[in-house]
Amino acid sequence: MQTYQNPSKEKIQELIQQSEQKAAKWLKDIEDGNIYYWPADWTSHAQMADILQIKDYDKGIVTK
Repeated sequence: MQTYQNPSKEKIQELIQQSEQKAAKWLKDIEDGNIYYWPADWTSHAQMADILQIKDYDKGIVTK
């Protein structure tokens, strides 16, 4: 499972198209400001935060 740190708009669109849900989830590390994206059906926000070892974060989903 690969996430992308601070990806371009084009890369985000690719991730959306990779998802069966046609969406990408994102997680923003409050501490350093980096934002991570992955196809929405890969894993939950909480699981990704654990994988990336991020304790304090904002989260969301993008579809366009």
